[in-house]
Amino acid sequence: MVVGDSDGELQDASKYGILAVQTLRNNIMASTLLTSMAITLSSLVALLMTNTANTQSAGRCVSGDRTELEFSIKFFCILVCFLIAFLFSVQSIRYYSHASILINVPFKKMSLHHDCHRHCPHLTPEYVGRTVNRGSYFWSLGL
Repeated sequence: MVVGDSDGELQDASKYGILAVQTLRNNIMASTLLTSMAITLSSLVALLMTNTANTQSAGRCVSGDRTELEFSIKFFCILVCFLIAFLFSVQSIRYYSHASILINVPFKKMSLHHDCHRHCPHLTPEYVGRTVNRGSYFWSLGL
């Protein structure tokens, strides 16, 4: 299939499909990196919370109240932030993976069949675009 661009030149549509899938793959890789970092840092913070010897030595670097309760509250808040970032990054991977599958569905061939819009409302380009946008939204929140 050949598609025209704004300059009137003809472009190969399969090249754009490959470009879209590669872009989604790169976004999935970035989300995977964020997910790995968030869960690693969560583990590190949990380790710091359980180790009371490091809490006393870290007191020189932390401003504010330096009681053990305050350290626990601060570490717990940081832990919650990293876990939420982990969950948002996982959701981002989910939406990007779903969009990369949907982007390869032959919509024109499917629309030739009878009542495709009634039976397959999720196969529209608008739905694929919304799925990519949701993945980007969760990626931003996870970041």
